[in-house]
Amino acid sequence: MSDITKIIADDGFPITYEIPSTRGGDVSDCIDKVKNYDFLKYLTAVNICNNPIGLVRIDPAPYAYMLKKHIDVETIVHLTCRDSTLSGLQKWLLGAQCLNVKNLLAMSGDVSMGDYPAEKMVGHINSLELITGIKKYLNQGKLMPELSSKPYRTRNRYMNELEELEQPTNFKAGGVLIPARTNEAEYAAKKVKAGADFFQTQICYDVGEALDILEEVERKVDEMPPVLISTTPLNSPFQMNTLIESIPQVNIPKEVKNRFKNTDDFSNESIEFTVEFYESIINGAEERGLKTKIGAHIIPLQSDENSYKIIRRLSKL
Repeated sequence: MSDITKIIADDGFPITYEIPSTRGGDVSDCIDKVKNYDFLKYLTAVNICNNPIGLVRIDPAPYAYMLKKHIDVETIVHLTCRDSTLSGLQKWLLGAQCLNVKNLLAMSGDVSMGDYPAEKMVGHINSLELITGIKKYLNQGKLMPELSSKPYRTRNRYMNELEELEQPTNFKAGGVLIPARTNEAEYAAKKVKAGADFFQTQICYDVGEALDILEEVERKVDEMPPVLISTTPLNSPFQMNTLIESIPQVNIPKEVKNRFKNTDDFSNESIEFTVEFYESIINGAEERGLKTKIGAHIIPLQSDENSYKIIRRLSKL
């Protein structure tokens, strides 16, 4: 698979799209659906989630491999720390390397509310440490060090032969950026220093909030990687309220809520708002003198038709 950072850099306004994952091992229907997307030619890459909110779905690495085999599309695969130990994460990563799946989005993982809500979150490392482990260790031909064990007198954990890989990996690792989270700029800056190749934000509807966090992180780092700003087209007041209640740190400004409440065509208003949202992001970044390469990440939530209309218009920005 190609270098996603180069692809993003070369695209005037990069657009990525979150695609559905099957609850079974046969991805042929999903592949046919993606293959028939009218907007596929406008996409920089497609994103594949990793068991969001603990709903069991196919492993995104073999799914990405099958997509690439049957469709000429780049993929960004999500990897969460929530469900795996340190050895489990590295086993998964070596398997992804074997399948030539190289573009990752590293995240700690949301709270499991899905199929097994009583299941405890493993959380052996966090997303910052995962990015560090991928870029500073696996990509350098070393296993990630055991962070929780005590050192032994006769064993150098950084030099032991058992910690050497036969070949280094060559992953590109992105990080999550949550504009509404406290101290997020400091956390994001640490991810940049750890080697994050790009960022993807939490769902966002507040232009000022998105621009503020970009500006703040830019002041803390020497060079800011590209940022894909995420949003979700809304279909109804019910969906809007559910989104606010179910996903932490998603803010919808009062004026945006009022705009949707006062419309006779909620779906069309959402399309217009989403396009205007990204236009305002682009113009606002230029006005502030921001240097960050900005793109869009669209999360459809079963709204492919509206997403197509949005993506087609965004492709002209």
